[in-house]
Amino acid sequence: MKLTVHGSRGSIPTPSKYTVKYGGNTSCFELEFGNYQIFFDTGSGFKNISLADKHIDKLIFYSHWHHDHIQGLPFNSHIFNQENKITVTSALASRNVLRHTLQTYFSGGYFPVDIVKVLSNLMFKNISTVKKSIENDFHLDWLELQHPGGCYGYSIIYDDKKICYLCDNEYDEAQLPFLEKFANNSDLVIWDGMFTEDELSEKAGWGHSSIEQGVKFFDQTNIKSMMITHHAPYRTDNLLDEIAPSLPDGVYFAKDEMSVTI
Repeated sequence: MKLTVHGSRGSIPTPSKYTVKYGGNTSCFELEFGNYQIFFDTGSGFKNISLADKHIDKLIFYSHWHHDHIQGLPFNSHIFNQENKITVTSALASRNVLRHTLQTYFSGGYFPVDIVKVLSNLMFKNISTVKKSIENDFHLDWLELQHPGGCYGYSIIYDDKKICYLCDNEYDEAQLPFLEKFANNSDLVIWDGMFTEDELSEKAGWGHSSIEQGVKFFDQTNIKSMMITHHAPYRTDNLLDEIAPSLPDGVYFAKDEMSVTI
């Protein structure tokens, strides 16, 4: 499995000379294996993705629909090619709710083009339907996270390799047994580390975890590596570089356009 980071920033795109190293695009991750090209969220980084040819199955898994996780969808020119059939799904809601949510966001007074109406190649499906359709190819699971408005994490197992996407989660110790079971034996866990431990006290209820919580979770559980992402908009390259040396082996910060093979 090959994972590519197309957006590691949280909340809002932050292009500037201070975010060149780690990137300024919002959440978007691409996972490639077998006959599949999978995307976790379509933040602003989605605009940089090259869609595989029509013979490759393409799926978008939305964790939730806060703007930094969906805003890049219509800015990738490849999706306007009607031959590019893309399954769109989320564990957070049914296909009809997901379709209505995206159509509301990308139409009317919020966006100039009703992309849901225009793009018939976007195929909205219930997560249970998707799971059934792929069960002979790979294992898919999901878990509810703690985030305002709701959010879900995902795990995928293919060829004895496992990856977990746990973004936008306000972690607390009560979650440990559930997250530990969900992430057990993962080769890679993608972790929401928007805040530092010192910032958490002022950010209660904002729906995000800390870098230090990620490290502790890594130490407490049976996972091989952890990629910390959803960097705060104010977390510059220099600030991330100051923290990076304190991360243990196997834990590292996500960077836009970084690729990892597991």
